[in-house]
Amino acid sequence: MSTASRINVATVWTVALLLLGIIYNRVFADGLLPLVDTDGVFSTPVVWIDNIVPVVVAGLVIAAWVWVVVGAVQEERTVDRRRVRR
Repeated sequence: MSTASRINVATVWTVALLLLGIIYNRVFADGLLPLVDTDGVFSTPVVWIDNIVPVVVAGLVIAAWVWVVVGAVQEERTVDRRRVRR
């Protein structure tokens, strides 16, 4: 896969995760989180979800762009190996 294709894939992932973050913030953080009773049965899982989701989304964005960089480096090393062998 070429570097340009990797950049396109990572850009699509970034935009998709941006939309996911906006939907999460509008629906869960603004709409549902205020309805949760802090002394209720589900208060602990809700707090965990509220803390974990942004970390997971950020991790996926970082992983997509690391994949772009690592793929480009591997591709360049492969090209260099082919040049040395000939």
